[in-house]
Amino acid sequence: MSGISESVAVEASLAEVWDYYFDPRGWPAWVDGFGRVQASDGYPEAGGTLRWSSIPAGRGEVAERVLEHEPRRLHRVAFRDPASAGELETSFAIEGRGTLVTQRLDYRLGDRGPFSWLTDRLFIRSQIRGSIRRSLERLRLELGEK
Repeated sequence: MSGISESVAVEASLAEVWDYYFDPRGWPAWVDGFGRVQASDGYPEAGGTLRWSSIPAGRGEVAERVLEHEPRRLHRVAFRDPASAGELETSFAIEGRGTLVTQRLDYRLGDRGPFSWLTDRLFIRSQIRGSIRRSLERLRLELGEK
């Protein structure tokens, strides 16, 4: 399993960041490659599920199941898409007058061919890291405009 972690400082209160993070109306503006919600049951509470589709050039259909949901502190989901599966943990912490948002993604590729580890190291890991960075940066910008 491979892991990536990225953080961003958002100039907004923890309450504002938390509420916006879970508002599906805002997801197209900041979640990299997000297309639309297909189905949701009990999301974002623990045990809840979310199924969404990406834009045409994205991940395809993504299924999420909430593993942990601690209000204004932590949200952890298990995910699966056509190419990978894993867990995404997002933590929220007050930092000065703003909020620090950190995402930790642990994933494994669906294709486990003999060179999948090399493909991951040379190409896929940087693409995933870039996607997380874009999402967090857009989240920061969206909340800065409110």
